Amino acid sequence: MPESNDPLRAFTDLWMEAGAAVMRSAQSFWDTVPGGFRPPQSVLDEYRADLSGLPPEAFTVDFMPLTEAWTAQMQGRATEHQQAMVRDWTDAASVKARLGPEYYADPEQTPVRPSPRDLVHTEGPIELHRYARPEGVAPRGAPVLIVYSVINRSYILDLTEGDSFVAHLLAQGLDVFMVEWGPTEAGESRSLDWTITQGLHACVQAIEGITDAPKVALFGHCIGATFGAMYAALHPDRVSRFLSLTAPYQPAEDGVVAFVSEPERFPVDQVTGSFGQMPAKLIRHTFIALKPYYELTKWRTFIRSLGNERAMARFRLIDRWANDNVDVPAGVFAAFVREVLQSRNLVEGAMVLDGRPVDLGAIDCPILTVHCADDWIVRPESALALHEARGERVTDRVVTLPGGHLALLLDGSQRERWPELSDFLLGEAATS
Repeated sequence: MPESNDPLRAFTDLWMEAGAAVMRSAQSFWDTVPGGFRPPQSVLDEYRADLSGLPPEAFTVDFMPLTEAWTAQMQGRATEHQQAMVRDWTDAASVKARLGPEYYADPEQTPVRPSPRDLVHTEGPIELHRYARPEGVAPRGAPVLIVYSVINRSYILDLTEGDSFVAHLLAQGLDVFMVEWGPTEAGESRSLDWTITQGLHACVQAIEGITDAPKVALFGHCIGATFGAMYAALHPDRVSRFLSLTAPYQPAEDGVVAFVSEPERFPVDQVTGSFGQMPAKLIRHTFIALKPYYELTKWRTFIRSLGNERAMARFRLIDRWANDNVDVPAGVFAAFVREVLQSRNLVEGAMVLDGRPVDLGAIDCPILTVHCADDWIVRPESALALHEARGERVTDRVVTLPGGHLALLLDGSQRERWPELSDFLLGEAATS
């Protein structure tokens, strides 16, 4: 093992060398077992690419500034910055002791969702909220219905002042509504069929009653966009345009996600049947287990941010969202996994809701698909399957962004792309 004075660096080097040795041994074993179990080469390649793509200092943590801050604090000579470092550290340690090792931020002390909104409709546990447009901004375009994913909270789109995609849409004059899926009770009977054909449909009808607009512009993120596409396929007369952001439409062809979502490795009905739902923390811990080295890089970011008020504020916001997971009804989650992640039923028109086949080709409005080149959660082939199912249409567009699953929302350098999305929802520059 390389010599190092950094305990975390030394531990990480040892861990990675041990992991490589285990991988070599396992590879040799799999090679000697005809027909035996072995992960696809694409899985091993993805892990190797992840680790080789990280900079040499990715796991290196310099504890000296924190050590000096603690020493100065105990000696009564700490600067304001050093006091802030110690305070940030002890606050996070307290949160971890109370909530779990994956937490850094106290959710109750980390405010989010700055854009004011009102609850305007409920359908069972589903809530429909309408955001307040800023004073002096003239209304434009069809009302926008945001359909967010079911496994996390929607406020990633409305994090804080100056960092809110919702606020950007409002500033363009759009009338913005948001679906919130509501709490899940273990064993409840909510199904994917009901969620789309009754719950989501009722929200669209409510928007028409409020605004007199016969159609909505649908904006879906991740699983929410998949739900939105299902709805638009069943009700093309209700949707004026559809924006799909990093959404899956078919199984990944290879890599880690494809490997773990295979039915023999993820018996979704057995899992949801055991819990009566898909537990939020099982989803969160699964993502951690799939790529644990990302948690190490997060730890490094935390240490480097200590005492930096602006950096720590943003770190806490993202940490709150990452850990603010949602229990998903068994009938919703299991059906989604079977129809989208474990088969091509959705893209092949074999999926049925309310007795009707879901034909993505029936969507007759313009579609903008945004996906990220380095998204390991929703691979490009899965995001682009929407267009494969529809065939080439002059009204459809695809935007490929650099970065991972949340790059458009969390990478400040991509903020310049936001007007491209809002223009599409407005119906402007839609074919440029």
